[in-house]
Amino acid sequence: MRSSHRSPNALLPALGSLLLACGGPSDATGTTEADATQTDSDAASSTGEPDTGGASTGETTGAPACDGAWSQGGAIATPTLPPGDPEAGRVALLTEDYVSCGIPWNLFAIAGGALGDDTPLPGREGKNALVGHGWNVIELGDGSELVVSNCLQCHAGEFNGELILGLGKANHDATGELEAALGTLGDLPETTEANAAFNKFKARILSLSEHSTMKTVGANPAIMYALSLLAHRDPDTLAWNDEPSYALDPERLLPSDPPPWWRASKKASHFANGMSRGDHRGTMILASSLCTDTVAEAEELLDYFRDIQAYLETLEAPPYPFAIDEALAAEGEVVFECACAGCHGTYDADPAAESYPNLIIPVDVIGTDPQFATYAGEGGAYHFLETWFNESFYGGVSTVVTSDPAPGYTAPPLDGVWATAPYFHNGSVPSIELVLNSAARPTYWRRVDYDSTNFDESALGWPWEATASQAETAQSQRKYVYDTTIFGYANTGHTFGDELDEHERAAVLEYLKTL
Repeated sequence: MRSSHRSPNALLPALGSLLLACGGPSDATGTTEADATQTDSDAASSTGEPDTGGASTGETTGAPACDGAWSQGGAIATPTLPPGDPEAGRVALLTEDYVSCGIPWNLFAIAGGALGDDTPLPGREGKNALVGHGWNVIELGDGSELVVSNCLQCHAGEFNGELILGLGKANHDATGELEAALGTLGDLPETTEANAAFNKFKARILSLSEHSTMKTVGANPAIMYALSLLAHRDPDTLAWNDEPSYALDPERLLPSDPPPWWRASKKASHFANGMSRGDHRGTMILASSLCTDTVAEAEELLDYFRDIQAYLETLEAPPYPFAIDEALAAEGEVVFECACAGCHGTYDADPAAESYPNLIIPVDVIGTDPQFATYAGEGGAYHFLETWFNESFYGGVSTVVTSDPAPGYTAPPLDGVWATAPYFHNGSVPSIELVLNSAARPTYWRRVDYDSTNFDESALGWPWEATASQAETAQSQRKYVYDTTIFGYANTGHTFGDELDEHERAAVLEYLKTL
């Protein structure tokens, strides 16, 4: 929905670009919950250039004025989700043990800083108020206390000094810090349930680490984490096997960029390639299944995630916190109506007047890094993700579809897109300005810093600087370099904005601030 900054005399409704687990440098000074009244990252942003054929498959209520990439997209049907209690979902999200293994309280209190983020979430009570926002403290049957990870490990990010629930964590560090810390610790004597849960937690994390360690800070391992979990599990019983049943190539690891949760109420699918269809609880529970080793355990989580899913549906994007040039934004709205609305929908102060087509744009049309879509698609090395999932308990709840209508990426809604840098499904582009100007994208880059108050209001993204490749960078600094020559990290595609002139791009950027 448009923010209060929206110009009352803007000419036409429109829209614009983008995509689609978890600690890191932190500087939050406050907390904002993405506005509650109403999952996927910036994958296929399409300011569409003219196309010569094909009927539109979008479901927009306001037809775009021009033709574009949307004419080659395929629509995903919007599912009917089971009803849930949003407030109960919020409580479950922030207090329950949907991840059932973790770190004993007495150990976490000593080593917590080395094991995860340390930014507390204001408003929590008891020991939950003493741990980072990505952890919940629970009491087990024998009275021992365990600190378990929660969804905010990846889905609470900082912007302008505030921690925003539902914003993807752009400073997430999955380059091996947690694994290195756990690797220095021996097993605990299993004199308590918490100690036993820690030994399982440590063993599982270390088992998955080879295929879920990312190349750079900001890259999220959600895709590889899911693939690794499936490779180690029996699809019928969910039992854990120490030896994986499927081969994963450590040189072919796929990064992702966590999407903002406030897109959930519009999206018919989850993940950048649109593969989670129908009731999304199956894929959500799978993402939390580090230590869920039986069907009975997974079934117990269905009610939690019914409510959590309902909670996500209530979230809205925060309003843009800085000044907006209303006249320039009005010009940008006109450009977007022609160039972008066909893929990304339309916006209005009245949500009922908005539209969103839920399109998948084929890989060869969008042109962004193809590896996730093609490796997961039919005939790809990681297609077992679809077959394993749909034959398992989780497939009785959700359905994974990787090649229908074609391998590609979803064109997401752009609510609050200004807050979600970096861009594309792999986080390869540091600003929206560069999304709209492919020739200016750097091959190697790094953020200037991880201060969330240091935001480029003109380019809409984090300030960055060009660097040498990772191979040419000192070992201690490599993880801060985004190297687009690495497998899965390419910044190609979405060249539609190249057709715009400098003033049109500036107008588009200004318009995006109003969403």
